[in-house]
Amino acid sequence: MKRLPSQFFNPRSIVVVGATKKGGFGSGIPRMLKMLGYGDRLYLVNPREKEMEGLAVYRRVTDIAEPIDLAIIIVPRNQVKAVLEDCLSKGIKAVILESAGFGETGLEGARLEDELRELVKNSDVRVIGPNCVGLINPHGKFASTEVAMEKMTPGNIGVIAQSGVFGNIVADWSPSQDMHVSSLVTIGNRIDVDEVDLLHHFADDDKTDVIVLYLEGAKDGKKFQEAAREVSFRKPVIAYKSGRTEVGKKAAASHTGSMSGSDGIYDGVLRQSGIIRANGVQELFDLARVFASQPLMTGCEIGVVTLSGSLGVMAADAAFHLGLSLPDLSADTVGALREPAPPWMNIKNPLDPGPSGLFGIGLEAVLQDPGIRGVIAIPVMPASIVESLIEQGVEPEVLLGDPGKIRRTLPGKPVVTCTIGSDFWISLIRKMFGPYMTVVSSPETATKALWALHRYHRFRQEAPL
Repeated sequence: MKRLPSQFFNPRSIVVVGATKKGGFGSGIPRMLKMLGYGDRLYLVNPREKEMEGLAVYRRVTDIAEPIDLAIIIVPRNQVKAVLEDCLSKGIKAVILESAGFGETGLEGARLEDELRELVKNSDVRVIGPNCVGLINPHGKFASTEVAMEKMTPGNIGVIAQSGVFGNIVADWSPSQDMHVSSLVTIGNRIDVDEVDLLHHFADDDKTDVIVLYLEGAKDGKKFQEAAREVSFRKPVIAYKSGRTEVGKKAAASHTGSMSGSDGIYDGVLRQSGIIRANGVQELFDLARVFASQPLMTGCEIGVVTLSGSLGVMAADAAFHLGLSLPDLSADTVGALREPAPPWMNIKNPLDPGPSGLFGIGLEAVLQDPGIRGVIAIPVMPASIVESLIEQGVEPEVLLGDPGKIRRTLPGKPVVTCTIGSDFWISLIRKMFGPYMTVVSSPETATKALWALHRYHRFRQEAPL
């Protein structure tokens, strides 16, 4: 298998073919690349322009004397083949083809797409696209699409997205979700580089610990299944497979030209390959963040510590449906909590300390319980009361404990947090708990996250040497 060249992620020089002053990608991408520091190694091509962004504009790629690492192509579809031929003549090893209008549009587009596929099939060039926005590499401060790079924090989650715009909006959304990516790659119609190439790339990438996959349909089912299982033994893969219904399949075909196939077959392939399947976009990235920051769970016994009995019941219901158990707390745990607990407080699992002020103490005790393998923390309080107490000088740690200190008492067990409330409250919990006990969107998602950590642990235990 041909590995992806490093020029995709850390190009020394770039040519943008289709640069223009008329707006859109053709003007936005060159402007952004200059802002990212590529001005002295950026080349622009458009036979109708002479100068852009203070740079000379060339008629053709082959007119550029200097060597080029990466080409970004954004010309109309009927011009793509000639431009790609020039890239081959120039010896460019990495091409991002952002132009649309190919297999997703019908027979003529599919014919043009097949021509491009044949052109690059036996060459040394690797092509991402068409019908994509390429990639974003926060670690290298490089992107082939307009994105607020200054707001992105480099992280350890690698993202593969079949849809270009989906990848772009995920990059825009990720800072608000405390989700930090290593790289994000959109693959579009896949005349060359596909999800299998990217799975292997991220498996080998030392900056990536978790792989996220948004897929409408596999390019080659057998190759995908083999790669998915091989890569899953090395790193966790969280997938959202769309096109589950007939309506969704038709939408996928008109979007990226993808044939989705039977959802039941995909479900079986993902399960047998060790891939965790998410049921929605929020869940996809919640699970990814949990895998990126929490240890695996070595058993199915979980504890729930909540300030809302109803949310604790929701977590318990979800645990039952997923095959997780909520065992009784050990005698030592009950004994440790009995002395400080008021008479009305029931010491059981789920543990609801109510207004006792023992949430942090209870959370630490349940985490230390030898019969508990993972914990869900559900800190919820009326925001007005908390704001009033904070104004009076009461530290939030007095109300909820110190999540960082609690986390350090037993780092080998996963703890996932969920909460609901006002913007003030959500922000407070994310700041307090987020760096130590990953915050997700609901009790059900928190429970699924622990289930997924346990399921993946079992899958890895079965891995062949």
